[in-house]
Amino acid sequence: MWKNLDHQKKNWVLMVGMVALLYIAYVFSLKHTFEAMRLNRQLKKEQSAAQSEDSTFPQVSRKNTFYANALKSYQVKKEDRENRLWQTVSGMASAQNVQVNFSTNTQSVTDTIALQQGMVAQQFTFKGNYFNLVKLLDTLSKSTGIGKIGEMKLSDKQELGTKEKTGQLTLQLTLNALEK
Repeated sequence: MWKNLDHQKKNWVLMVGMVALLYIAYVFSLKHTFEAMRLNRQLKKEQSAAQSEDSTFPQVSRKNTFYANALKSYQVKKEDRENRLWQTVSGMASAQNVQVNFSTNTQSVTDTIALQQGMVAQQFTFKGNYFNLVKLLDTLSKSTGIGKIGEMKLSDKQELGTKEKTGQLTLQLTLNALEK
């Protein structure tokens, strides 16, 4: 039968066969490939959108850890806080050869929310030479359970009635804490 067809009909049969083969290839292979490529593109778009939303999570997590640690360092136990604080600070001061004076008037916190949450500020006055005061500040900043240094003022006050300098510096220090 193939030998009986002329050249033009053979070309038509060949064209129809190629179209049929192309259609079969499309249905069984290429259609699924194109669908998989479209699905891959769609999933990549969704993944990039999800990653951009979650990309801030590690940063937020680090901030949360930092603030939790900072808040923990400000916390002091409420029961008998002043006696324990005085004993701790005076022990640190005597270890550094620094004189300490405890100011009984706590600073007034003007923020009412801070007052409700138990924020306290305690003042201390230290006298000693510069190097011992710096060592004391380092020790106080590293210690836990006493709060954190909120304010400090270093001055060279002379005793009243004396004209000579003693070499003693005065350090006024405020410790801020949250009672738990």
